[in-house]
Amino acid sequence: MRRAFILLFILLFSFPVYALRYSLGDHYITVEIDKEGNAKITERFYIAFKTQRDIEEFAQKKTELGTDIDEWSRFNPAFTIHIGNKEKLKSLSISFVTVRDYYLEIAYELKNKIVRPIDERSRMIIYETNKWAFSPFIQGSDYVIPENTFITFVLPPESTVIEEGELFNYATIEKGPRPRIRLRGFLAVGSFSFRYISWKAIAPQFSISLAIKQFVEGSDRTTLFIFLAVLAVIAFIIYLARKRIASKITGFVISNTEFTPIEQ
Repeated sequence: MRRAFILLFILLFSFPVYALRYSLGDHYITVEIDKEGNAKITERFYIAFKTQRDIEEFAQKKTELGTDIDEWSRFNPAFTIHIGNKEKLKSLSISFVTVRDYYLEIAYELKNKIVRPIDERSRMIIYETNKWAFSPFIQGSDYVIPENTFITFVLPPESTVIEEGELFNYATIEKGPRPRIRLRGFLAVGSFSFRYISWKAIAPQFSISLAIKQFVEGSDRTTLFIFLAVLAVIAFIIYLARKRIASKITGFVISNTEFTPIEQ
């Protein structure tokens, strides 16, 4: 029995044992917010490997774990979502990219909007972030962005950042057609929130001359002939009724005008 146990031990441990070897680098989070307040989030975890075999082993692990975010979290607690929570996921994809750099990319959308309107006026709507969206960063009484973590918020087109609050003591603002708010760890703040203005579109002015020009340019000969004929008929009717129209306009003006005794 003892000899059988020793033989089994030798057989089990005579095969090479290989552990995954890698180290994590920078972590980039991009949160792209649309006009309705929905967000598309992309997280990239940059990874360093020592050998080609390490890369192949990690690729194999990606195949094994697929898009199971719970399995990835068990494999490495860093590989999880950091905006919202798993219960609010609408879609999720996980990929291992090996072009130029090596990184694990987790892209997802949330069922709920990460911002909410807090004030609406004739020309604008003011939005504010929802607190639950950044709960993964809570440590004790602070929101903590770890070292080597970079967060970029891409705001909706034609919006304006309201640069108020504790967060803007550390944030970098990039203005443009789609403003960006950039944060970099290590950072600890008591409040992780921001507001921005979404401007409403101005209704375009209607131009009769422009409308006629566009109609003429976009019509065929038959349609254009009918249109001109209708205009001619209308113009002729107005010409015949011009005296009666003028008389009614004069009567309306007189009946709705107050005269002094001298003018009467």
